Formats: sequence, C-alpha cells, structure tokens
Amino acid sequence: MYWRLLFLSVTLIGVAPVLADDLSFKYIHDEYKKGNYDTVSRLSRKFLKSSDLNKDPRFLFLYAATESDWLALKGIMLSTPNPSWKESPFYWNAIYLFMERALVLGEYDHLITFGKLFQKEGKSSARYLDACFLFAYGLYEMKNFPEAKKQIEVIEKQNIPSKLQLQIVALKQEMNQSVGE
Repeated sequence: MYWRLLFLSVTLIGVAPVLADDLSFKYIHDEYKKGNYDTVSRLSRKFLKSSDLNKDPRFLFLYAATESDWLALKGIMLSTPNPSWKESPFYWNAIYLFMERALVLGEYDHLITFGKLFQKEGKSSARYLDACFLFAYGLYEMKNFPEAKKQIEVIEKQNIPSKLQLQIVALKQEMNQSVGE
C-alpha cells in the first residue's frame, strides 16, 4: 500500500506542472525543441481556440509549424485573424508557412488570399519578398500570367537575394514557355 501511495504521489507531482503549464509558451516551445510536434500542435490549437483575448501570435506560428492535418490548419488559419498580431514577425512567419503548404497542396485560392494579405500588410516581415514570390507562383499556377508577371515586377524593384533572383528567373522562363514566348 505504501508503494502505491508513493507511486501515485510521484506521478501526480510529475504531472502537475504539465497540467498547470500546458498553455505556457515556454512549455510548448520546449516540447517543440524536443520534437514533440503532436503535443505542440494539440496545445497550440487549444490556446488558439481559447476565449483569451490576449492571444500570443507565437502560438499560431508553433501551430502552423507542427500541425500535420491540413484541414485543421486551414480551419485555424482562416478563423483566427487578429489585427493586433500584424506587427509580430511570428504572425507573418505563420502566414508564410501556411502559404508554403497551400502551394505544395495545390490550394492556390488560399495561397492567393494570404499572398494578397502579406503583400498589403506584411512589408515589415523578413519573409516579405519570399511571400510575394509564393504569391506570384500561385498566380502562375492558376494560369493568371499577367498578374503573376506584375507581382514579379514588384519583387524585382526590391533588393533581392541571389537565391530569390534565381527562382524568379526560373519562374519567368516557365511563364514564357507557357504563353509561347
């Protein structure tokens, strides 16, 4: 009987911090660093669905980085716009991750929607040019070549890293082949 009580006490002491801390960013970020992505996704989603009005955009980033279910991710991304987050790099990084996944999965309508948002309001993000390129690529995939070319022209007016320059050249070549130039 003594051993059972001791085991129960140790178990409860070990679980108590997890229960009390399950929505702290530090705890979830530590789980992310350990590679416990299912836990991170579940706890981040729990936080994002909470009624807390002071939600932290870092949770959206962790959720976008770890959620494997596209429909669940899409549901959260489409239902949690928060105007106060637009100054946060974590918000824009989450949007960028969502755009990448939308491109890979062929969900170009969502890529376009978030690409427009990024282009309009995400200029302060370090991912801005990359997001604009994804936006242009989504337009290309939807066969909207004039708009895709227009987006590339906007990007080319910026100071572009060499890797992105190579991607732009490749996309322009693909577009030229597609339209028969």
